[in-house]
Amino acid sequence: SAPATPASTATNVLAIAVDSGPAGTVNLAFATVTVCAPGDSANCQTIDHVIVDTGSTGLRIMSSVLSPSLSLQQQKDANGNPAAACAQFADGFSWGPVKLADIRLAGERANLLPIQVIGDPAFSTIPVNCSNTGPARNSVQTRGANGILGIGPFRQDCGSACAQSSTPGIYYACPAAGCQPVAKPLAEQLQNPVASFASDNNGIV
Repeated sequence: SAPATPASTATNVLAIAVDSGPAGTVNLAFATVTVCAPGDSANCQTIDHVIVDTGSTGLRIMSSVLSPSLSLQQQKDANGNPAAACAQFADGFSWGPVKLADIRLAGERANLLPIQVIGDPAFSTIPVNCSNTGPARNSVQTRGANGILGIGPFRQDCGSACAQSSTPGIYYACPAAGCQPVAKPLAEQLQNPVASFASDNNGIV
């Protein structure tokens, strides 16, 4: 047989693993990502078994795998209301708040990006127009991974459609009275982290 190909040490090459993941599901492509509190390179956590997804945009991490010491800032709207997101996939939905983080992939870094924290117990009430989109995928067991790394073809999660209208209810403002769908400016949507790198930011292979 041919000798194994050594792993690349290039800063823009991210190793993946193909296995059954933390929930023993079918084989998927997983990566390891490092999430840091914004501006604090000493307060970071490395998370493995994050699905590499070329069909969605943005980093989404399960709340249950995040360390309590990792202080991620809650994103808020202009009125001071916490922001949340409903990620709608073909096999169900994932609900949770939008927080801000610095993200490291291999040797590249994207700073102050909105990410989704899936299954955060502080956001346990799920709006009906999110929960009626399919089965809940809000845990490691139901999603089969510790998170999702969305590096699809678009820079923002849902672009101008979400910036101009609250339909179809992907982003929410969550005052004490309950979460309501809202329009979301492009800069506040989940972002493809590759597009936010200082270099090597014009696509993926």
